[in-house]
Formats: sequence, structure tokens, C-alpha cells
Amino acid sequence: MDKEKLRTEIKNILIRGGFSIGEPVRRSMIFDFIARRDDIILILKILVNADSLRPDIARELKILGQMFKGAPIIIGMHSGAGEIIDDVVYSRYGVPVISKETFRSYIIDNVAPMVYVAPGGFYVNLDGKLLREIRSRRGISLGEIAAMAGISRRTIQLYEEGMSSTVDIALKLEEYLQTELIEPIDLLNFTDKTEEIASGDDARFHDIYQRLTEMGYNVFLMRKCPFEAISKDKQDVMLTGFEKSEMRLKYKAQNIRIFSEILERRGFIVISESSYEDYNGVAIIKKREIMSYDKEELKKVIEERSGI
Repeated sequence: MDKEKLRTEIKNILIRGGFSIGEPVRRSMIFDFIARRDDIILILKILVNADSLRPDIARELKILGQMFKGAPIIIGMHSGAGEIIDDVVYSRYGVPVISKETFRSYIIDNVAPMVYVAPGGFYVNLDGKLLREIRSRRGISLGEIAAMAGISRRTIQLYEEGMSSTVDIALKLEEYLQTELIEPIDLLNFTDKTEEIASGDDARFHDIYQRLTEMGYNVFLMRKCPFEAISKDKQDVMLTGFEKSEMRLKYKAQNIRIFSEILERRGFIVISESSYEDYNGVAIIKKREIMSYDKEELKKVIEERSGI
């Protein structure tokens, strides 16, 4: 299966799952779709070879996830080690990687994967609190259950404290206790959304970047996105485009409108000079304007000029 066929199948799965879908007007390196259903936001990248994911792309996927409370997910076909196994979660630079069938089960059947790959093999998350509760209620000692599983007493203690287990040990524990202990993997919270991500700078737009920073925004540059930055303060998260001329304004505005609607966030484009105050419902801010505005003035102008 090639990437285009895989993209089509993933899009159909999202439609069947009741998601609204946004995709770039022109192909983006960072993601193929941003999809939303109620409060669930998915940021999806499709790769034939999962090992081709670059660290800078993973970084931007994680920024998007963190800024918009979404889940970045890679859907892949194979890696250097072979095919991506169904119902197993892999990871590249902290971003989950799953197969098309795993994604279909998750979206259509509401069945989450249970197993993930880490150095050393296949692992699962155990309900350590339940393990401790059952062992205590039945009067089973650490030594007894450790001997049955062929591991140390300290390892059982670590399981009860939340440490993951290999699949074979988890199955032994479940069979011995006649209790389901393996927990499903939460793909929506697989990536650490509290990860510290540097905002960066860009010499091409340094003065605009600096002015937004002076206003109190954290500006996260997105070098591979259909927009150049995300501007965030305590109240707002806004898609932000930078342009030197109107040459590419049409595509930039189309993309910002698409993803502003999906993400339910405002967007704006800062441009050196323009005859427009808005383009396709996206606020256009001239560079000289942003240099003279304070934050409240900027927000007011964006609201007045935005048709979204």
C-alpha cells in the first residue's frame, strides 16, 4: 500500500468515526490531518516507514499537541525492524506510532491497544493499585506471588507502585489471580503535554517575533507547518502567519482558516504591506500596525477583522 491509499483509508476511518477533518491546502511536512470530534483533537501524520520521522517534525507535532490539547499520532506501515504490528504502540521521539488497523479499532470500535514496544521487548501497563488490593485481600504474600511469576519481591512491589511489566509476566499474574490487570494505553495522553518546549526565534521575522514577545506572548515557531507560529498567552492560543508580500497570502489564509475552524481558535497573518484587512476570513495585520499596537489593541483588531 502506498501513502496516498493509506491517507484515503485513514480519512475514511475519521469520517466513519464522526470527526471533522482539516487538511492542508498544500501538503505539509508536519501533519496530514487535524481532526476533531467534540473535545478530542487528533494531529495525524502518515508515514510508510515510521523510521523516517525526523526529530524536528516530532518536536512540532508535540508543540501542536501541547498548545491545542490534542494528541499527535503517527500512523505507519513499517519500520526498519519490519511491519508495524496491529494492536501494539511504538514510539518515535515520544510520539506514538500505530498501524492503520490499530487506529481503526481505536476510532471505530473504541478498542484501545494494550501493548507497547520499548527497549527489551513488549510491555503493558498494570493496575498496580488493584494488584496490591487483591493480594492483600486474599492474604497472598509478596514472596508467594513473586515465586509464581519467577521474579523478585521488589519487582512485585514496583508493579504495585506503577511500574510497567513485560507481557508474559502480566499474563502470569492475571492467570494466577484470575483478574484482569492490564490497562489500555491512552493514546490521547501518550505524549507528555507538560514537556518543556523552547519557543525559538527566526532571523527572517525577528522584529515581529520580538514585538509579540514584548506584548506577553510565547511565540512557538513552526518551520514545517502551513503557518509560521503559534502565539500563546494566558487567555488565547492563536495560529500566526508571517509573510513579506501578498504572493502566498491566498494559501496561507486558506490554511489558517481551515485549522482555526477545526481547532476553534483565531488566527492572523502579519505582512509587511497589504491592501487587505482580512483575507478569506483571516485577520491581516500590517507590520507597522503590530509595531504600534499593545496587546489589547491587537486582540481587538484581530476580532474585528476575523470572519471566523
